[in-house]
Amino acid sequence: MKRRIPALLTAFAVVMTQAASVFSLGVDDINTESGIKNVIVMVSDGMSDSAVALSRWYKAYNPETNKADQSVALALDELVSGKVRTYWEDADGNPGAITDSAPAASAMATGHKTHDKHISVTPDKENRPLATTLEAAKSLGKSTGIVATSNIQHATPAGFSSHYPDRSKYAIIGEQQVYQDMDVVLGGGSMYLTPPYREDGEDLIKELRAMNYNYVTTKDEMNAVTDGKLWGMFAEDAMAYDFDRRMKTNSTQPSLAEMTKKSIELLSQNDNGFFLMVEGSKVDWANHANDPIGCISDVLAFDNAVRVALSYAKARQDTMLIILTDHGTGGITIGNTSTDSSYSSDPVTKFIAPLSKATLTPEGVAALFNKERTNIKEVVGQYLGVTDLTDEEIEAIKEADLSSMNYAIGPIISKRAGIGWTTGGHTGEDITLYTYLPQNERIVGLINNTDVAKATANAWGTDLDALTAQIFVNAAKAFQAKGARTEVSEEVNSNNPVLIARKGNTVIEMPVSKNYVLVNGRKVKTNSVTVQTGADFYVSLEVVELMG
Repeated sequence: MKRRIPALLTAFAVVMTQAASVFSLGVDDINTESGIKNVIVMVSDGMSDSAVALSRWYKAYNPETNKADQSVALALDELVSGKVRTYWEDADGNPGAITDSAPAASAMATGHKTHDKHISVTPDKENRPLATTLEAAKSLGKSTGIVATSNIQHATPAGFSSHYPDRSKYAIIGEQQVYQDMDVVLGGGSMYLTPPYREDGEDLIKELRAMNYNYVTTKDEMNAVTDGKLWGMFAEDAMAYDFDRRMKTNSTQPSLAEMTKKSIELLSQNDNGFFLMVEGSKVDWANHANDPIGCISDVLAFDNAVRVALSYAKARQDTMLIILTDHGTGGITIGNTSTDSSYSSDPVTKFIAPLSKATLTPEGVAALFNKERTNIKEVVGQYLGVTDLTDEEIEAIKEADLSSMNYAIGPIISKRAGIGWTTGGHTGEDITLYTYLPQNERIVGLINNTDVAKATANAWGTDLDALTAQIFVNAAKAFQAKGARTEVSEEVNSNNPVLIARKGNTVIEMPVSKNYVLVNGRKVKTNSVTVQTGADFYVSLEVVELMG
């Protein structure tokens, strides 16, 4: 492989402090000679550079001395290598500057830009499914896994493991994931796998057990699994913020680092290699709420997971790490309008000391209020370190919904810490790229989020567009070319329609979102799920060939 040592690495000074030399390359320099067997993509949702800087200072701060050690580093720091453009595109190729998690994950997974809210389908009216790097790994005989602290049906994990033009359809996304034949799935979201949420009445947890998954719900159960397929659901919906896992109600949940470690342990048992996507999901949620405590909690939890993956990659030298966020959220700044005239003399401790007093996030604190919320001052003072609440602030907390307490309390903490926010939504800045490849290489320069998929495909010598053409063909058109007629049946379950193709004495039934078909009543497993987008069904070529 072509390797070149840049003459100037001023922008990457942290990287160059390593004892070993760091080599740089572009995405096009990566190929099958790179020695890359495994790929780990890690996404900290909504994590802008200011969120990283704030979390680093928080980690460096010693409340006993009221000083911050500027030599303290994150695991991420040595991996800084470039920047990433994150824009989305509509069907006409018009870009949108501020992306959503769905098109961002789709770009990273498929190598194609798509429209807002779309999950790994084209942005046009056809909404054709696009093959992902996870599906490419499966086609190469590699093991696959996804990890998230949100519900695993959420946009980022969904982008790598399912296909649909609406990220909110958790029932459809969740069913595709169950039948995606992944080896490890860890996170939250059990409620989306069973009734009453599932209007189709299906119990997908029962199906998972029938597929011989080790289905677990606690950290101890997860750690007890040493081989085989693993599906862990540690919360009905999203998992807790990392700071809040110390609470009794969340104490059985594993950390993101622990889930990452277990995933690598199991996936690496495959001699062909593996693909793993890890998301620290709730940095985004905290930043939407302008909550600096939740942000710091889960940036540091994500960094601990990075440390696990980096340790594995360094020991093996056959693994590529690509680490990034999908977009910024909240427009967080260290400093706000209150520091306009004082920033030149404001020490780090001014911003960090107020934050260091928190032992829980506002979401965790919400569970400690009594029914009448007469203990707001005591709870907020003890667990968040805010002892000077105003009457207006107390009233705002009293009126806030328990499920969104970080929206009420986050800005209160930010005000005292001099932390600024520009929005409650996403932001459109370029984001930082962190990478590690065999022989201590880095992907450098300004890349596009679609290059994440391209780098993976290059490393394995696979063509994602060719895979799309193989596993996602328009079923009605393909069967018509075979002389067969098709119809859609909803007789058994209107929430899970079945495409039926008939020709002579052959009948093929294709249940939506499943990886099997029925040929004259005989169940045949397929290499991909059947996807329905609007009126169109998409199946693999192997299904069409069953018609003869």
